[in-house]
Amino acid sequence: MRKLVQPACAFAFALAVIVALLALSSESPQRTLVAFFAKPLSSWWYAGNLLNVAGLLILAGTGSAFALRAGAFNLGGEAQLYASALVAAVILAPTGGPAGLAAEGFPRIAFALASAVATGALVAFIPGVLKASLRVSELITSFLLSAAVTPVLDWLISGPLRDPEQNLLATRAIDPAFRIPPIAAPALFNASFFVAVGIAVCGALFLGKTSPGYRIRISGTAPEFARYSGFSVKGATIAGMTVSGALHGLAGFFAVAGTWYMCHSGLTSGMGWGALACALMARANPLAVIPAAILYSWVETATDAASLSARFSFDSSALVQAVIFLVISVQTLGIPFLREKRRRP
Repeated sequence: MRKLVQPACAFAFALAVIVALLALSSESPQRTLVAFFAKPLSSWWYAGNLLNVAGLLILAGTGSAFALRAGAFNLGGEAQLYASALVAAVILAPTGGPAGLAAEGFPRIAFALASAVATGALVAFIPGVLKASLRVSELITSFLLSAAVTPVLDWLISGPLRDPEQNLLATRAIDPAFRIPPIAAPALFNASFFVAVGIAVCGALFLGKTSPGYRIRISGTAPEFARYSGFSVKGATIAGMTVSGALHGLAGFFAVAGTWYMCHSGLTSGMGWGALACALMARANPLAVIPAAILYSWVETATDAASLSARFSFDSSALVQAVIFLVISVQTLGIPFLREKRRRP
């Protein structure tokens, strides 16, 4: 129970800051706050889209949790999602043949899914190898690699891969035969949410109940003990980062196949950072990532709805991320100091 205090305080503080800003920026604070707390559940359109975004965050957040359990921070989630989404959009784009052709349908979507997962895994694998072999901090390499890849992806979408028939900076829409249909329109909620929940549950069982999962956890929390026990700490680091990137890649695939049906410029919109925030709130527990992602998605949806009655809007996701990162990092750095202080006579 005590483990939940830190992330709960971080989320509560972020929520209080957002509520205060909304109230202060609105001509009618009462109406704005009512919209904030009630609007996300007032219709299926709001609730379904909330759960749809939460599903993507669950996938990427489970990936971030794997990296954290392996003792690594994956700060390249944005590029891993973005690159995978672009790969999936290009592979699933219409070819001019009959839509839904059975001969190419399943192999093509399977190839797109595998390619998206492999793309995300590759982008995360590089920082993992650099840390394991050269002891280069994955914090720096994953962030810098993401910062370098993202402009290239933007250029591809706005240039060679752009759909010339549309005004959007986006690729061509994927073939209708490969789209994951919504379960109940008009919301975009689809089967990918249940896949995400299943993967989070499987991830928790893997880390908590299997020998490879135990080795990853021990290598991340006590690397010296793991080495003396004969475990490969380097292998655990690479595995954790690679699995993290693969799950970000899977989220990118579902973002294209089940939500936007194309890859547009800035598709991730901070989703990679949001996934890391969810993993930190969940204390790197894949099961706890599920409610954390739903809460995070609810705050985003509620703020967007309430901002319509305020004088100005702000990026709620960036604010939540900033507060969560700040509170958790301060408490993490401060706990050893407090313990040392308590031991002094």
